[in-house]
Amino acid sequence: MEAKVLEFKWGKSRGRDTYGYNICTLQVDGAKVASCNGGGYDMKGTCLGDWVARTFAARLLRLRKPFHGLSFHDPNYKTPAKVAEREAKGESLGLERYQAFYSASSPIPTRKHRVPSINGACGFSSVESIMVAIGLKSRYVKEGLYVVFNGRKA
Repeated sequence: MEAKVLEFKWGKSRGRDTYGYNICTLQVDGAKVASCNGGGYDMKGTCLGDWVARTFAARLLRLRKPFHGLSFHDPNYKTPAKVAEREAKGESLGLERYQAFYSASSPIPTRKHRVPSINGACGFSSVESIMVAIGLKSRYVKEGLYVVFNGRKA
């Protein structure tokens, strides 16, 4: 059984528009694989979800039941013209684009919806449930450090 060491690291942004924001970074076997900034949501869950969705996409596509925080998207999705027009006029500031994107998604994979996305902001435990469903097991080692066991071939 293959094992990966996951380490969450915390820092503060020094960027012009994000100065002082919290930054959560996920490293897998010492390599940075995901990060997010801000606060008020599950940042560890977000980083973990991003990594799982990219790394184990093939396994996620085999799931046949919905999971909280997991959605599948059309790689050929185009923003509706109405939404783009409203943005161009300054009548919409992006929320409609976001809503249109997610309303065009599917909770389970289909021929059209084949790009997995895990919204880890829904919670670390939601991401762990998805991981168990695709054959991954995680073990807490100490604050910010986990070991993930890969029970199947990717």
